[in-house]
Amino acid sequence: MRARWLLAALTLITATSAHASTRDDARKALANGVAQFNRGDARAARIELLNATRLDPEWALAHALAARVALALGDGLAANAALDRAISEGYDEDALLHLRLNAELLTGDARDIIDTDVPPTLPAVSQAYAHRIRARAAIQKNDFAMAAREFEAAVPLAPSSSLLWGDIGRFRVSTGNIAGAVEAAARAVALNPRNADALLLSGELVRNQFGLNAAIPWFDRVLALDRNNIAAMLQIAATYGDSGRTRDMLAMTRKILAIDPVNAQAWYLQAVLAARAGNFTLARSLLYRIDGRLDDLPGVMLLRAVLAMEERNSEQAIALLEDLVRLQPDNLRARRLLGTAMWRAGDSRAAIAILGPLAQRADADSYTLSVVGRAYEATGDRETAARYLERATIPARSTPLPFELGGDLARLAAVRAGNPDDAIVAVPRIASLITANRAPEALAEAERIRSLNPGAPAAHMLVGDALMALNRPADAARAYATSANIRFGEPVTLRLFAALKASNQRAAALRVLDLFLQQNPRSVPGLLLAADHFMESGEWDQAIGVLEGLRGRLGNRDTTILTSLGWAWLGKGDANRAASFGKAAYAVAPGSAAVADSYGWMLFQSGKDKASGLALMAKAVAIAPGHPGLRVRLARALIDSGRRAEATPHLEAALAITDPFAERDTAKALLAGQSVATAIKTPAASTPDRRPAQ
Repeated sequence: MRARWLLAALTLITATSAHASTRDDARKALANGVAQFNRGDARAARIELLNATRLDPEWALAHALAARVALALGDGLAANAALDRAISEGYDEDALLHLRLNAELLTGDARDIIDTDVPPTLPAVSQAYAHRIRARAAIQKNDFAMAAREFEAAVPLAPSSSLLWGDIGRFRVSTGNIAGAVEAAARAVALNPRNADALLLSGELVRNQFGLNAAIPWFDRVLALDRNNIAAMLQIAATYGDSGRTRDMLAMTRKILAIDPVNAQAWYLQAVLAARAGNFTLARSLLYRIDGRLDDLPGVMLLRAVLAMEERNSEQAIALLEDLVRLQPDNLRARRLLGTAMWRAGDSRAAIAILGPLAQRADADSYTLSVVGRAYEATGDRETAARYLERATIPARSTPLPFELGGDLARLAAVRAGNPDDAIVAVPRIASLITANRAPEALAEAERIRSLNPGAPAAHMLVGDALMALNRPADAARAYATSANIRFGEPVTLRLFAALKASNQRAAALRVLDLFLQQNPRSVPGLLLAADHFMESGEWDQAIGVLEGLRGRLGNRDTTILTSLGWAWLGKGDANRAASFGKAAYAVAPGSAAVADSYGWMLFQSGKDKASGLALMAKAVAIAPGHPGLRVRLARALIDSGRRAEATPHLEAALAITDPFAERDTAKALLAGQSVATAIKTPAASTPDRRPAQ
């Protein structure tokens, strides 16, 4: 619609200017401004229109066009001033209502816009513009139902408006309809390939759909239109940072600051970069330059809380994290940090209230379990504390926990508030059906949600989770694949990988992982899965390379990485080096069954201190007596040491566990009297359950 509105304005230039000014320079400046705007360079257009209004200050049309350009640049104050001047010079006020609403959206209260009706006397394109602005105001007020009605009213009035379809795309993103957003963004770009906002939206969607690197060309297209487009530069900088291109990220933020020295987003990105590098003093200094302008941004709130915890200022961290959790109740990282900060501050009961739901999850990480355990200890409930502390020492599950989709699916429900079949109430209901062994009913409920939201990737993941609960991994993989085709993010990748492996589609699982890592090379879960694959395949050097890269990024206190490195070096044949990594992991987490078992086995295999190795493996069994893999490994070591009689009770105890486990056949063979060499057919079989809980 931008091009149509300004091209129509061009036809008025000669007639209108005859009443305002006879100077050719003003007409030329205005014509140049319109041409620059239609080419996508709003900044150049603004300069030309400022020249036009300076040369002919009584020309109402020039002021009206200057207002339109100011709106494109997000400058509501300048737009309002230009509109006032256009009206004072004779432009019809009602004819500019749609632009006035846009300016007020940028500077004022969205409620005033919502309360303003759209006159049917306006031209159709202007009515559509006004409905579009009212929809954006409704979104600001979280009234998604009204926003949907406003967009529905606008489309018949201006079906070829690129700006309208771009806003529809962003609305669909906010409600979780990602497939619909992709369609709307594509239509917006097709209608106007120079629509910078539509190109930016397409880049953001491509980043989620195909990965980080695939998004860069879309943002580059915006810079080709306007080399100083800060929105595009910020997107590129953030994408560089997420993909590990830190030097490129820093260079881009410096370009932004050269154009806009007080740009808060650029300072924030540099602060994130400093914090990732461990330079917390610099991160604080960079955040200080923002001067509170982004205090409500979740990322800034989280970063400030992390910095406060680094300073051991628990009270400040708690205040920040409480606000963040209220804003994003499904932000698990913020909840973990909040519970930890409360525990450090001595408020154990508050820590339990925050972390309790996370600790009850089947995939709860060892740190969360430990904090909850210590918090219960502080309250005097040692029995409950012991349960959580014991769980903290047991190897964690490696598959993703299902039904953790509330944050994505809750947004879908907002469009159809009050419907009991919407996701905000359906997800916990489906999870409870699974818990009650009513999986077929759970699947029916999940399919209902999918039918209501076919464009939502989370809805397809929900069906996949229900199918996994029914032990139908091949069907689950198809549901996850549909979700991944809409948004190829980390949650669905982990699920799809697990479902493909569980359904014996190993090659397909590896292709999925490879594609994901090509686009998301810094994904820690993805890289750990890649390391697992290399170790399972006996590609020890490749596994070590991946793990060392992670160790360089995350430091020397991540027991997952340290123990995995130990197993990789053991597989390569260097038991002494393996034991050194096992020792490092044990120094970090001596109470972890998985770490003690791994270090014990590596020490035993090195031959330097078999007695200590056996003692460590025995300690692991004592910590987690219900874990069969630990007992089988200890039994193998005992048999190798000529102590078969001591190994037998451990093998019997492992086989008494009804749940399936990888070493069951090995345990049977050893119990039947076979030698370890005969029972263990492949070296890969000697490394089950190597990953401790994190």
